[in-house]
Amino acid sequence: MNGVQELAVVGLVRNGEASIGPAVERLAAALPEGHRVHWHVIESDSRDGTVAALESLRGRIPGFDFRSLGALAERHPKRTDRIAHCRNAGLEWLEALRAGGAPVSHLLMADLDGVNDGLTREALASCWARDDWDGCMANQAGRYYDLWALRHPAWCPSDCWAEADFLGAHGVPRDRATMAAVYLRMLEIAPDHDWIAVESAFGGLAVYRAEALAGLRYRGLTEAGAEVCEHVPLHRAMRERGARLFINPRLLNGQAGDGDAYFPGPAAARRRAGSWRLRAALWLAFGPREGKALRRLIEGLR
Repeated sequence: MNGVQELAVVGLVRNGEASIGPAVERLAAALPEGHRVHWHVIESDSRDGTVAALESLRGRIPGFDFRSLGALAERHPKRTDRIAHCRNAGLEWLEALRAGGAPVSHLLMADLDGVNDGLTREALASCWARDDWDGCMANQAGRYYDLWALRHPAWCPSDCWAEADFLGAHGVPRDRATMAAVYLRMLEIAPDHDWIAVESAFGGLAVYRAEALAGLRYRGLTEAGAEVCEHVPLHRAMRERGARLFINPRLLNGQAGDGDAYFPGPAAARRRAGSWRLRAALWLAFGPREGKALRRLIEGLR
């Protein structure tokens, strides 16, 4: 890991009383030995014992700290705006840390809802097999799921859900529109594949050169107030300054559909269960087990 000085980890959590401890401990086990690590977990809007669980981690994980932003939902009612606000608190912390003299060379922006539970030290170290990147994004065993954050000129050039809405507005049945715009773009990226240059991506984990983020912020809303994946505006601003972003196929952080953390609950399940044609198409395209997991996963992200 040539060129790495100190690492910073920023993660988000909400209602993670039961899951935050294992998620942080598994991520900590994958971090490189011999480097000082600064942790900053941002909590908001929890209705369980998440803050107490974070207090416990503060005493167990070296360099671990957190900040609770309290109830944000009233001031930031749209989910993407709320998430962007929390991620920006992490970027502000990083800038203050570096301004205070900490030689932090890289930031790991991580989701802490279980998506990174399959990350290994070897997978993370693969990022430093080359040094021509400013942002290095995760891959998953199975099919790549995070289409909303993805921008690639041939693979996914725009907002996949906006495309599905457009097709639906022009008479395409919703299940077919979703299949065309979203699910059929969920490719399986072999770990030995070449790195994929992207305009934006995430997949639950991104590693950045800290300098490439200086002064930049996430945005979760368009100028018109519509929700947008918060990673896309940040990455656009990075690329405008010449940054290079990649999906690293060896940076495996888990498997799409590993758990039900992405599934938004039984009420949403009932609302979405009506499309037998979508379920049948996914079954035919991906098989019964993976098709079901992918539907739950990608629908839950939006």
